[in-house]
Amino acid sequence: MNRRTIWTLPLLFVTLCTATLHAQAKLAIYGTVGGEKTEINHESWTIAGTFGFYYGIAKFGPINVAIDARGDLSDNINSGLFGPRVALKLPLVPLKPYVEVLGGFSSYNQQNNGAKNTTDANYRWVGGIDTTILPHLDWRIADYSYSGGGISQGNRTVHPQTLSTGLVIRF
Repeated sequence: MNRRTIWTLPLLFVTLCTATLHAQAKLAIYGTVGGEKTEINHESWTIAGTFGFYYGIAKFGPINVAIDARGDLSDNINSGLFGPRVALKLPLVPLKPYVEVLGGFSSYNQQNNGAKNTTDANYRWVGGIDTTILPHLDWRIADYSYSGGGISQGNRTVHPQTLSTGLVIRF
C-alpha cells in the first residue's frame, strides 16, 4: 500500500459511517488544534491540541445537556478533564454555542519542555461555537478554555488558557 491509500482508507471509513447514521446524534468525538498560554515559566502561547468525546443525556427543546471528557495536550501541560456540557441550537442560524465546567487533573513541568513532574487537581471553564458542515460533521469554530483553579508555580498561581479550532464527528 502506498501512503495515499493509507491516509484515504480511514477518511473513507469515517465518511461512510457518518453518512448512514441517525440524525439525532448522542455521541460525538472531537479533535482541535490551536494554542495554549500556560504562563508556566513565563512562557507565552504554544501549540496545543484537544481531543475528547461527549454524550448527550437530555434535551429540552433547543438546549442539549451532555457529559464531556477531554484531554488537553501542550508542551508544558497535559490535562484530563470531565464534566457537564450545555449547548444551544440557535433556531435561525446554524450555530451551536456551548459552555462547560470541567474538573480533573493536570500534569505539568517546572522547566520549559521538560518531563511532566507535577500533578494537581484542576478545573476549567470552557466555551465555544460549533456549526454543522455535513450531516454528522461539525466545525468547531472556536473552543476557549480558562483554568479557574490555577496551577501553583513557586510563589505564584498561573491560569492556563487555550484557544483552538477543529472538527466534531457526531454518531
